[in-house]
Amino acid sequence: MVWLSGPRKGQPADPRMGRGRQRGLYLHDPPPGYHPPHARMTMKERQRIARRDWILEHVLAVILVLLAAAVLAIICLMIATHH
Repeated sequence: MVWLSGPRKGQPADPRMGRGRQRGLYLHDPPPGYHPPHARMTMKERQRIARRDWILEHVLAVILVLLAAAVLAIICLMIATHH
C-alpha cells in the first residue's frame, strides 16, 4: 500500500470546512519506478545529494547558454549569407 499524500493531522483539507476525518490518498499497487522515501537520511547523505544537484544545475546552465549562443550564431550566419 502506497500513501501518496494528504492533509496533515489536525489541518483541515479545505479552510472553509471544519475539522473532520481526513485521509490521504492510498494506492494498493505503487506506480512503476516508485521508490518510497527514506525515513531518515543522514546529514552527510543530504549534503552529497545537494552537492550533486548543484553541480548538475550549473552544468545544465552552461550547456543551455552554449546551445543558445550556437543557435544565435547559426541564425546570424543564415541572415548574413542570404542572397
